[in-house]
Amino acid sequence: MPHTPPAATPPPANPRIPFVTVTNWVRAARLCGIDIEAIFREEGIDTQLLHPETATLDRAAFQRLMHRCVAETRQAGSPQHFPLVLGESFAFEYLSDVETFITTSATLRDATRALEWIPPLVNPFMRFSLSEHGPDARIGVRFEGVDANHDIGWPFTEAVFATVIKFSRVLLGGQPLIGRVTMRHPAHQNAATVASHFQVPVEWGADLDALWFERRLLDQPLRGAFPSLHEQAAQRVVQQVAQRALNIQASGDPSEQGHHLITQVERAFLDKPRLMGLGLEALAEELGLHARTLQRRLKDAGDSHSGIQARVRHRLALAWLQQPELSIEDISERLGFTDRRSFTLAFTRWSGQTPSQFRRASR
Repeated sequence: MPHTPPAATPPPANPRIPFVTVTNWVRAARLCGIDIEAIFREEGIDTQLLHPETATLDRAAFQRLMHRCVAETRQAGSPQHFPLVLGESFAFEYLSDVETFITTSATLRDATRALEWIPPLVNPFMRFSLSEHGPDARIGVRFEGVDANHDIGWPFTEAVFATVIKFSRVLLGGQPLIGRVTMRHPAHQNAATVASHFQVPVEWGADLDALWFERRLLDQPLRGAFPSLHEQAAQRVVQQVAQRALNIQASGDPSEQGHHLITQVERAFLDKPRLMGLGLEALAEELGLHARTLQRRLKDAGDSHSGIQARVRHRLALAWLQQPELSIEDISERLGFTDRRSFTLAFTRWSGQTPSQFRRASR
């Protein structure tokens, strides 16, 4: 029985998007036979400022750029479909630690931790989710705000899926991961190319954008596991995400500062669930802030310690209750509840059913 995790905090209205992927766009355009430099100029993008480590685009320009590249590729009569080429040719050239983390993972489940880190580094409007339902699992992607309209966001979805499929094949040594693909947007003139590229059934006009696969593959050992490199890369990526948040704070945009603080709190709870049972002081210490400062900044951002804690607890509870090896008592303890009864009351308030009822329905 599918359940949607609690909604992540939406990003502020107009943050600029890091264009760290600019070289990927240039490479994809070349493969599609289109002049992306001319497109940059026509869209008012200053090519003198397009260094991958510092370049940013406003959201509207990013959307226009994607749709121009799709249209220009079609008009050129190319057999290629730009979003697929962008996704397939994607490389973490300026995010090498993310790639190292992914490729040295012990399991796919471990690799999916990167799905929490990639959005703030690549596109703050993007959200990934991993859901497990009986023998099936899915990786979903969605975009906040206007990008949630599939008329705008569909090429980004296709590009992201192409990248995820590419890296999953690398991790699994060529073994296919995905069993089927669902996408919210209707079939378009390149639909046959998309289906041929993914090599699995594609459902158009579906309820959600997701890659579906066998749940057992999440815990299949991977040959490329390299624990020491993996953890070193993880630490560096966390630092990069934190630095991105500091850069946002330095920009002076209060709404964006608030969003990134909330994201930091959510990430701290997800990385160290024990923090949820230790109170505001422990969380503030983890983030390098005074408790009163953290409390005030969260209030200014329209959120609270208890509100974020509840969202993350609900999200983790939904995932852990679908792992039969974890008892409800274990889950309660992991989430920082004093006892099973407290957890049951909270989960019933969030979901309208008890943990036991949810677990039975998910089998």
